[in-house]
Amino acid sequence: MAGRFGSRLLESVRWEAALAVASGDTWSRSPVTTVRFGAGTWENGVFYSETSAEFVHADGTVSALDCGDKVAEHLADLSAVTHPDSSDTLTLDLVTGRITS
Repeated sequence: MAGRFGSRLLESVRWEAALAVASGDTWSRSPVTTVRFGAGTWENGVFYSETSAEFVHADGTVSALDCGDKVAEHLADLSAVTHPDSSDTLTLDLVTGRITS
């Protein structure tokens, strides 16, 4: 289950990253290679959050961006099966497709 949710998340984040760079919403025009999501505690548990994600560009620049609703849904699904701690960080390598926490 986590693999399927991770694949969907990776696809959505790659799309969001490409759009953000193309539209000039990032602090660099260099491609995004890695995205990091922090976890937070809500009334119904601990979930990775789509707000203030860190988009790491190939040139080393880090852009803080909020991701869309689709990414939020995928993060919630993944969180529901992986049960992160509030101090966890989810890292997506957009080049290799590797997802780590």
